Amino acid sequence: MIFTNLNDYKNKKGLSNREMAQQLGISESYLSEILSGQKTPSKRLAIKISKITNIPILNLLYPQDEARP
Repeated sequence: MIFTNLNDYKNKKGLSNREMAQQLGISESYLSEILSGQKTPSKRLAIKISKITNIPILNLLYPQDEARP
């Protein structure tokens, strides 16, 4: 299954913010900011998220509403 964003992954896996934050080694508040679009993960964190979730790194660094064609 291919996920296009972190919210999709979290919801389909049935993870809480706490569980997901623990998997990623970040705080719940930072994860919430990423999920809400207030923050973009660093390149290092995007790589880690991509390895865990198989979400393409570009989708993490450039959410679809901001992606350029």
